Amino acid sequence: MLVTGALHEDGLADAADGFGGGSTPERIFEIMKDSRIGSYGAVALILAIIIKLASLASLSRVEIVMALIAAHTLARWSSVALLYRYAYVGTKGIAFAGTVTGWRLAVATVIAFGICVITLQRRAIIPTLVSVIMTILAGAYFRNRIGGVTGDCLGAANQLVEIATYLAVAATI
Repeated sequence: MLVTGALHEDGLADAADGFGGGSTPERIFEIMKDSRIGSYGAVALILAIIIKLASLASLSRVEIVMALIAAHTLARWSSVALLYRYAYVGTKGIAFAGTVTGWRLAVATVIAFGICVITLQRRAIIPTLVSVIMTILAGAYFRNRIGGVTGDCLGAANQLVEIATYLAVAATI
């Protein structure tokens, strides 16, 4: 969180508030633009931190490092996959929105999955599959609710993939 300025956590909170409180795409966008945190955002952040800490607490120190590397790598990969697959519908531009080609997604996928295999070795399969499934589910949800993704959606997906990866690593070690 210190390295990114809690950027992805902010996206999770904004998305939770927007999707939790908005019934139309316009209202969801309006809520997500509000700089104040609401009930849904607060609960999402609290639960995310608790789940992260609980899943990591079940691991040894070496396994924690492995899980952190794999989860953060797969979480960042999810943004590339989502920007490739879905339209960017946010009002604030993301520097690389609209520039993710199939080639760039392929390179990002090889790098991300390669890092996970190097880090988790034979245990990489389940966490990697879980991250792909979480990315697909998040993207489908965002598309159905607002027609694509925003920066807040990318942050929320990032956090969901990170959590899912920690849980998968904890379950497989």
